[in-house]
Formats: sequence, structure tokens, C-alpha cells
Amino acid sequence: MLKKLLNISLSVIFSFSAFSCNRTPLELETSTITQETNNLEVQNISKQLVVRFKSKVNESFIENFANSINANVVNFSTRINTAVFGFSSNLEASQKINELSSNNLIDYAEPNYTYTNKYTVSDPKSKEQQGLAIAGLAKAWDITFGDPNIIIAVIDTGVDLKHPDLKNKLVPGYNVLTGGKTPPLDDNGHGTHAAGIAGAETNNKLGIAGTAPRCRIMPIKALDKVGNGNLFDVSLGIIWAVDHGARVLNLSLGGPNGKTLERAIQYALMKNVVVVAAMGNDGKNKKAYPAAFKGVISVGSIDFDKTRSSFSNYGDWISVVAPGSNILSTMPTYETTMTEFEKEKEYDYLDGTSMATPIVSGIVALMLSRNPNYTPAEVKSRLESTAIDLGKKGYDIEYGYGLVNAAKAVL
Repeated sequence: MLKKLLNISLSVIFSFSAFSCNRTPLELETSTITQETNNLEVQNISKQLVVRFKSKVNESFIENFANSINANVVNFSTRINTAVFGFSSNLEASQKINELSSNNLIDYAEPNYTYTNKYTVSDPKSKEQQGLAIAGLAKAWDITFGDPNIIIAVIDTGVDLKHPDLKNKLVPGYNVLTGGKTPPLDDNGHGTHAAGIAGAETNNKLGIAGTAPRCRIMPIKALDKVGNGNLFDVSLGIIWAVDHGARVLNLSLGGPNGKTLERAIQYALMKNVVVVAAMGNDGKNKKAYPAAFKGVISVGSIDFDKTRSSFSNYGDWISVVAPGSNILSTMPTYETTMTEFEKEKEYDYLDGTSMATPIVSGIVALMLSRNPNYTPAEVKSRLESTAIDLGKKGYDIEYGYGLVNAAKAVL
């Protein structure tokens, strides 16, 4: 079944060079193509297509194939039989996709869609963390602080690897953008903020408390310094995290529906890894992926008065909600895109479903600490069934099953 799904090796250990060979990318400008995604235009990297081959391929084959279609190889992974091809001439995406899809060697072709984290509209600062209190963490911590063997992968802009509230909580991660040649250091700020919400060190008389105090964080850098990434890189980040021991994936990012991303999510779920993703910040009934994929725990945001945050997306795929407005967490201790002009270093507040999502990821980690044999489906079901009903009675498209209730979920 797994072979049919992804046609990839079951080996857990592989070399970084075999996993991904980075090439010099084309300029990452965005262009617009038309696709039936809630009647919205979606963004992709100009002149790039992602192609998945039906059979196992190697670097030589990919180079020869690129020459045959007058393209250059931007990136590839023999791990998932997939390559990103760049075209120097003007690209009529739909026409080229149809041409490639008719090739018997190819499983599918699609634009290299853009994914973004623009979902951000005894610890001395713990009293300022109202979001954790609303989600019932105080009572949950009476039951468990978490298990260090449960690892939350934060797939984002990276993490400040030396932040005093995070450095003792980190396991080795991966920088997808450099093929592992450099550490997954955060040059934006978003990833550090999400990591702190999920698992900042607690009872260290410093800063804030993390949702899952004893669980560990795996930093995966798949987004750049302005918070943007692409279909291929996000998918590789997911697979790397799964193959290196993550039990929870935190995806405070979103974009269009892509087959490559869907396969990566399915792979995670089949490997017993729970996927938690942000609903998005358009304040509309608008699908964003991976949140809208089946099996994913999709998280919306509420304000401290337990009403839907004005920015939070909604729809019939939403699972639960958590506080996402004015959330305090860790920020890089050095200058980044966020801290240079807009935000404070070390700690600051952000808003968004991006902030609600790591609260839920942390609660999921606490659940797995107590019940490590839970499947993703069982985690999702328990999280939803123990939620506090908000809005219209029963399930509704604004709040899903309601506000996460950490205290009951971890029992």
C-alpha cells in the first residue's frame, strides 16, 4: 500500500545527498495561474513545474529528461522520484502540464506552488500567556508535562537554535533550502515563535512556558526569510521529519492543493505521525492546504473572549479552534526579517492561526506522551470529542468541534 502510495523506500536512514540535490534555482518571482480552487487564483514559482516519475529514477536520467524538454533541473529527490524543472522561455503552465502528463514515464506534473506563513496578522512571562490557560493547559500539566521521546517537527522558517528558552529542547533538524548544508536557522522569526508556543522550556525561571514542556522540537526550515516556500521544499521537509522520528508535524503555513504535498501528508499519516495545520488568515470560507487534506487536524483561531478571530478562515474541514490572538512566544535573539523593524527580539506577541496551531500540536504531543500507541485518527477523534462546544450547538463551520480542552484530551 505504501509503495503504491509514494513508491519510496521504507528505509528510515538515508544520506542527505540522496534525499535532495539542490541546484541553483530560478528567480523566485511569483506568477499567477488559474485553477479551480474555490474560484481563487493561486500562486506558483514562475517557470517551474514539479514532475513525479512512475518508476525509480537517478540523477543522470533526470538530467537527460530535462534536456529532452528544454528545461533545467532546479531541484530533485530520488527519495520521492520527483524533480523540479525550470523553463527559460515563457511557460504556458496548463499546456506544458498536459504535455508532460501524457508521457508514459510521468505520474503527474503540477506547478511548484507557493506556500506561505503569512498566517500572522516559574517562567516570568507565563502570566501573560492567556492562550494556554484558555486551552486548559494548567490542568493538563497536573497529568503530564510530556515525554522527551515525543518530537514535534516545526516545519517553518527554522528556529533560533541558541535561544535560551529553546536550545535545550531541540533535536537535530534539517534545512531543506540548502539540502542540509547549513543548520535550520531562523532568518524570519515565525518558526521560532511557533516552536516556543509548542515546546519552550518550562520551569527554568526564564521567559515563557511551552504547551508541551518536556516534549522536544525538531526544527525544519522549508520557508525563506520572508516566510515563503514552495510545494517541493515543504513536501521534502515533511518526509525528512517523518523519517527522522517526529511524531507530530506542526504546519503553520498554507497554499494551494498539490499532489506532491498530499502524498507527503499521506505518507506521514501512514507512518503514524499526526499532522496539525493552520486554517489560514483570510477571514473567509476558503480552503488552504495542507489543512484541508483528509486526516489533518485543521486549526482555527479564537480571541480571548472565545469568539472566532476576525482573520480566521472557516469551513466544513475545520477540526478545532485554539487561541491565536495576541499570543506571546519566543522570537530570535538576533536581527531577522521580523525583529529588524517590526518585532522585539527574544519575546513578542503575534496573531494568527499560525499561533493557534502549535498550541494544538503541543496538546497532541501531551496526548501521545500518555498514549504513545494512538494513531493519527485516534488522536484527531479524541481531540475533537473532548473539545468545548462553541458557536452553534454541535459541529459548525466556524469553530469545528470547539475549543481544544487539553485537560480532557490527555486523560
